[in-house]
Amino acid sequence: MRDFLWIVSVCVLYLTTAKLGLAYAVVGQTVTLFWPPSGIALAATLMGGYRVWPGIALGALIANAGTDVPLVTLSIITLGNTLEPLIGTVLLKRQNNFSDTLDKVSDVLALALFGSVVSTIVSASFGMLALFVGGEIAFADIGPTFLTWWLGDGLGIILVSPILLTGVAAIRVIPVKMSSTKAMEALALLLALTVVGQAIFGNPRFAGLGYFPVSLSMFPFAIWSALRFGTFGAASVALLVSLIAIHGTAQGTGPFATDSAMESLIRGCVFADIMAITGLLLGTVSAERAKALATLKSCNEDLEERVRVRTEELTRANRELQKALTERRRLEQVMNEISEARLKIIGQELHDGLGQQLTGISFMVSSLIQLHMTTPTPEIPAVRQIEQFLGEAIAMVRSLSRGLYPVALETGGLASALNHLAGHAHGFSGIQCDFSCTNGLHSLSKTTALNLYRIAQEAVSNALRHSQAQRIDIRLSKVEDQYVLSVEDNGNGFRVQNPKTNATLGLRSMQCRADLIGAAIEIRKNQDGGTSVLVTGPINSEGQDLVQRIQ
Repeated sequence: MRDFLWIVSVCVLYLTTAKLGLAYAVVGQTVTLFWPPSGIALAATLMGGYRVWPGIALGALIANAGTDVPLVTLSIITLGNTLEPLIGTVLLKRQNNFSDTLDKVSDVLALALFGSVVSTIVSASFGMLALFVGGEIAFADIGPTFLTWWLGDGLGIILVSPILLTGVAAIRVIPVKMSSTKAMEALALLLALTVVGQAIFGNPRFAGLGYFPVSLSMFPFAIWSALRFGTFGAASVALLVSLIAIHGTAQGTGPFATDSAMESLIRGCVFADIMAITGLLLGTVSAERAKALATLKSCNEDLEERVRVRTEELTRANRELQKALTERRRLEQVMNEISEARLKIIGQELHDGLGQQLTGISFMVSSLIQLHMTTPTPEIPAVRQIEQFLGEAIAMVRSLSRGLYPVALETGGLASALNHLAGHAHGFSGIQCDFSCTNGLHSLSKTTALNLYRIAQEAVSNALRHSQAQRIDIRLSKVEDQYVLSVEDNGNGFRVQNPKTNATLGLRSMQCRADLIGAAIEIRKNQDGGTSVLVTGPINSEGQDLVQRIQ
């Protein structure tokens, strides 16, 4: 049923437009310079396939039957008219990426070359042969007849096929939604085109003068329609202008009209061909540009969407990472507090437990020595040596308890604890160890103060054990809104390493404590020898630690 509808529709359109073409016949009643059925046949074959050939053949047979040609001539003409669109379709389909929507410049050029120029040779050849065999033309008229037939079919294809192909594509693929402003613009274009076209091609004063440049006044309309309404608009304007030009020329008016009707129509046909191809190329270029802009916009929107999604993913991952880091720092802070609490307990136990017991034993030994002072015995020297060892043990216990539990940090603050650390280092090693401090550092939190003390304690311990220094300086200062803790020695120095990647437990411990309080730690060699440990961080108010700042 569908094939039958295609065949009937093609036949009806073929017959309807054949009457228009035959109205401009220049050789008998058969050969015309404008044959719209050729354009309908090619467009129908491209859209409906080769199955529509019966409709083309039937339409050609009935249309040419009214021209009173012999049966043999009629059969040959019908065969040529049927083969023309079939061969044209084959040639166009063989082209790479040809689209019957004419949305590329290459499609328009292929239609003009293979559809309008090459395939029409078949119909013109069969038609010329048919008229000669039927005795309708003499041998001398073979050339003009062929040329006229070829130009007429080519003009029909270049004018009619594009408007059918692009019109059906516009309705089928892109529903026509024209705003009222665009509709008014289209109406203004058609009215202006009709008025100007009639003024040029309907004016008898231009006839016979050969004033062809006046016809160029129609090209702005082709440009207007192509840029504003695309390929379909350009094809519509080209068809309308061609009809006006051919009709006026046939009536003997306009710049193409001469004493020879054939010469006049040939000029009009050439103008119509140039007008149509120019408009179609401009419309296709405009459509390609619009398509490229739409693709670019779509790609840009897609890229923006991907960036947005990726940004959300990165933001979410960053929040999760920040949450994990915060939790890790909180756990490190808790572990550090637990460790300090245990060290405090151990220090108190050493001081209050073992230290008190050793002190008690020392008192008992002293009392024993006092009892035997009046009656010397051989054991007195050994007892005195025991008393000496007990004194050394008590001093060692006090030193350990002071290191594990810096009482001065709680009673006098960080400055007092660092001062005690310097004094203890000097008393323990005999190396000169000095401490200096500037004002304005009383607002350091307990967490910050404790970790700074532990860092200084580790730095001093490293200097005493490894540097062979003669002097150690501990400085605590304030620079704007930051504190700076430095531990410098004049020893032989050591190879500076990154505390974050160094395998030494002491350096890793200092870096970990600096991270807990949001401080930066740097270990560097001094210019005059020795090593400096610098810790820099923000001054926090009492009770405000790193975890609170992150949260």
